[in-house]
Amino acid sequence: MNGGLAVRIEALALRAGARASGRVLIDALSLSMQAGERWVLLGPNGAGKSTLLMTLAGLIPPAAGQILFDEKPLSAWPAADLARRRAWCPQFWLDPFPVSAWETVACSLLATHPELDAASVQARARNGLAEFDVGHLADTDVRTLSGGERQRVALATACAQGAPLLLLDEPSSHLDWSHQALMQGRLKDWAQRGGTVLAAVHDLNLAWTLASHAILLDGQGGAVHGLREEVLRADTLSAAYGVPVNILEDGAGRWFRVDLENPA
Repeated sequence: MNGGLAVRIEALALRAGARASGRVLIDALSLSMQAGERWVLLGPNGAGKSTLLMTLAGLIPPAAGQILFDEKPLSAWPAADLARRRAWCPQFWLDPFPVSAWETVACSLLATHPELDAASVQARARNGLAEFDVGHLADTDVRTLSGGERQRVALATACAQGAPLLLLDEPSSHLDWSHQALMQGRLKDWAQRGGTVLAAVHDLNLAWTLASHAILLDGQGGAVHGLREEVLRADTLSAAYGVPVNILEDGAGRWFRVDLENPA
């Protein structure tokens, strides 16, 4: 991993489609993320989670405000340097050509580690796949993989980039419980080694066990952020999602349940 990264967001405003005429997604968001923190991004469909991740990745401009990486404006980072500081894993992939799983990971390594020779690239790519339990599929055409298998290849590709900031859009999609647990373990290890994680998720129970911090978008321009205990509360979640959210606590932890029998 290429060191740690401090992220600062100042009065950020986002609009749908990154157009001035788009509806307001985020009105004015200001926060800081530090190395070692694990952030989850929550909110109803269309609230702006993917747009925020893409903006932090430098792929689309904000409507207002700015983002700084290590106190340097995001727009001032050259593309090659930015690739070594942040990795973006989108919600959907396009695989138009036949390419193996290890070659998919290798593309990330070749772009960010030019010092590696061909043998080292292949070895690292295969090891990265093995960490996400898809090492046995290294020579398989990615177009033939199941959704969960392809998701784990995508996660391995993002991690192989070596960037300290991981921006993950629904990284648990298609994953069964065992592989959700594997993913959580890998992301927590990433943070313990000095990385920062920001992951958009829908499962509140997964969000609680993964996160140290959270951002909750309400879909109307507002956002609540802070430690997970401050954000993942029944009142804030119910207000954002428009349904009653109940919280159950026992000796094993905290659990979230949507009251579908008594909708708001």
